[in-house]
Amino acid sequence: MAAKRGFIARMLGDTRGTDEGTPAFDAPMLSNWLPYRSYDQRHDIFYQTNSIGFALELAPLMGADERTGEILAQLLSESIPANARVQILAFQSPRVGKLIAQYALPRFKAGGVHRKIAEHRSAFLRQGAWVSMSKDGPFHVRNHRIFLSVSIASGKSSPEELVGVRDGIVSTLQSIDMPSARMKPVDLISLIDDITAPAFNVAEEVLEYSELDPIADQCMRHDVQTVVQADRLLVSVEPLRAVTNLSGETAYEEIRPDTFDYRFFSVRNLPNRWAPWDVQKLIGDMFSDKLRPGCPTLTSLCLCYQDEQAASSKAGYKFMRTSSLADSKSARLLPQLKDQSREWEHVTQELRLGKKLVQAYYSVGIISPKGQGDANERTVKSMYKAAGWDLLDERFLQIMAFMSCLPMTLGNGIDSDLKRMKRLRTMLTSTTANMLPIQGEYLGGHLPHLMFVGRRGQPFFWSPFENKAGNHNVAVFGKSGSGKSVALQELCAAFAGVGAKIIVIDDGRSFEHMAKSLGGNFVEFRLRDGFSLNPFSMIDETLVAQDEDYLVDALAMLKSIIGQMGRHIDKLNDTERGLIDRAVNRVWEAKGRGGSVDDVVQELRTDGSPQGTDLAIAMFPFSSEGTYGQFFVGEASVDMSNALTVFELSDLASREELRSVVLTAIMFMSSQTMRRMDRQIPKALLIDEAWQMLRGGSMADFVETYSRTCRKYGASLITATQSLNDYYKSEGSLAALENSDWSVILMQKPDTISDFQKHGRFDMDPYTESLLRSLKRNGAEYSDIMIKGPDSQAVGRLVLDKYSATLYSSSPQTFAAIEHLIEQGFSMDEAIERVAFPEQYLEAAE
Repeated sequence: MAAKRGFIARMLGDTRGTDEGTPAFDAPMLSNWLPYRSYDQRHDIFYQTNSIGFALELAPLMGADERTGEILAQLLSESIPANARVQILAFQSPRVGKLIAQYALPRFKAGGVHRKIAEHRSAFLRQGAWVSMSKDGPFHVRNHRIFLSVSIASGKSSPEELVGVRDGIVSTLQSIDMPSARMKPVDLISLIDDITAPAFNVAEEVLEYSELDPIADQCMRHDVQTVVQADRLLVSVEPLRAVTNLSGETAYEEIRPDTFDYRFFSVRNLPNRWAPWDVQKLIGDMFSDKLRPGCPTLTSLCLCYQDEQAASSKAGYKFMRTSSLADSKSARLLPQLKDQSREWEHVTQELRLGKKLVQAYYSVGIISPKGQGDANERTVKSMYKAAGWDLLDERFLQIMAFMSCLPMTLGNGIDSDLKRMKRLRTMLTSTTANMLPIQGEYLGGHLPHLMFVGRRGQPFFWSPFENKAGNHNVAVFGKSGSGKSVALQELCAAFAGVGAKIIVIDDGRSFEHMAKSLGGNFVEFRLRDGFSLNPFSMIDETLVAQDEDYLVDALAMLKSIIGQMGRHIDKLNDTERGLIDRAVNRVWEAKGRGGSVDDVVQELRTDGSPQGTDLAIAMFPFSSEGTYGQFFVGEASVDMSNALTVFELSDLASREELRSVVLTAIMFMSSQTMRRMDRQIPKALLIDEAWQMLRGGSMADFVETYSRTCRKYGASLITATQSLNDYYKSEGSLAALENSDWSVILMQKPDTISDFQKHGRFDMDPYTESLLRSLKRNGAEYSDIMIKGPDSQAVGRLVLDKYSATLYSSSPQTFAAIEHLIEQGFSMDEAIERVAFPEQYLEAAE
């Protein structure tokens, strides 16, 4: 036939038959493996090629206890129907750009130095997604996400039944403080894009999906190239991708890395004992910097539910068989038979108590930039080995392991593949409950005031104003060299960057450079300056007429100031307190805001009692004829209009009697300023070295009154010392501590922590004590900080970019260099940038 066709073609110049069409080549695509087809909006149920299912995103747990384990075991035993397939995925995602933007945007809008802080902090953390922020070990920014999905073969369950299963799961998880959100198609598409095209931040966020096209076809980017090898998947993504900057503009940038090495492992051996709280070890060791993953990870647990009656019969048979063999003479040759017999006996007892047998598959996946896979594999395997687990490569099964990590794939045939490849283990639901990969790091609050990074990489926000149960006051303590001064400056700059009102009382010039750089008001109290702090003139008569409670609070603090003048060291007795109360009331009724210290002294003199005369004599230095009288006459002249005001009291250190009165007067004036502001605006008063500032006289009464006023007007009192024990050195600082719902702890001396426990000054269990002892400052890289609140406890790291570190530097040479550049015509933000990054400007000049 071929010769005939050739002859005809030569004779006639054409072939007898029709031309053959374009040859069809099979084009394998990863999306072809995905089962997702459509979505039922009424029930929030996904329809797939051979199954139906639903998916939830869960808030991660931070630790667990026995009650948590029991509730999780109950969930797996009672809430899941037979023949269902459950998947739990823990994903440490590098896509944290959206979270960082929440912190950066308010500061970017504020402009100036705050804008530069936002830009450099965002850029530094963006680099931290793939480059470790510490030389001691892996330390990358990660978003810890948890997903739970349930799928079941088509025809074996109705959508209504699945909705009931989902509602039961959600209510059970709420009982252990694990809120959940239903995943919709856009959420599923975003998740798979996050897994298959990892990036810190991209602008191509999925906002909608097409109901006319299969969901699977919309999950995968068309520019993703996948190469399957025996022990890994190599996934390449087009590097030129859309990125949205802080100004809201979208531009195309090259995102690196763009080629990733995916490797998946299964579990060979499990530890003999395992508790729900031990799962924390598998997301990164809390105390060892080396035992943390250096890349994004995918941890998946797949559970296949069987027919209960068949599983129970099998367990009964296994128990009878192993018991018979264990009692036989052959048991001497097979000593493990007795262990197996006891194990199956335990299984049958658990089944009688309502537990179930399931088939489980546990896998771990790592996503490394190309070339870093071997190092990251060693780190992850070492991390699991330290916890008692052995991981094995899933050689030639990488696609299967990858698919098992994706939601709702198990009920669509992956379970059969796992069974055929002997990857399923039979376990009790009580055992699998202890293994659930649902642990993560503290997610923080919603107010982007301060941002820390957890030891496992989770960025989180913290604000003292997110406490609905109590007050907003904070006690900060960290030993010398712990980074306390820098942390306090970051706190002030962070508050100022979101439009808050900050007043700082300092003794040591720690805040001088920062305040001037941010355009704040730096006020030095010197005797030659002639300032006025007459407390009577600080009271607002308009507010007095409007609010009776305002007058009561104002006069209470005014009386404490007068009491501090009369008794610098000792506390007032009941008689003296009554005399001052009467004298102040009379002066206020007679002169109102026109009253003065002289008027109070006169009232006490004319009282006729020896105690009144003694108080008048003690207050004489503060009268117009006394040494300090010039500072307490006329109208108060201290300006607090700036959003950031720092009062420096170091020049008054040798005159403690004057410093304590000036301190109370500033606190009183700050309360009046804050009272007149909108309650929605955050307001804070920060006192550094509080135990020295707040000692003696009536300080305790004043601080307690001030704390109540702060809470009423939405303000925060923040005090700082080097040690918790320092708060106990004066009654004023102790009152500040007792009225603070928040504690912020930096590195402490080991002996100091022992004192905490010995004297019962800090509530801590053995784990909390271990955390306290592990707090450290790692040079300029970070400072560990523990935050303890009414219902939360977390450890984070204050990570600074070079720009912020330069801004907070206490080096005179650094500030002199900045001032020199300003004299040359540079703006403050440009001057700081040139000092922080001199190498960039040298290269530009060359």
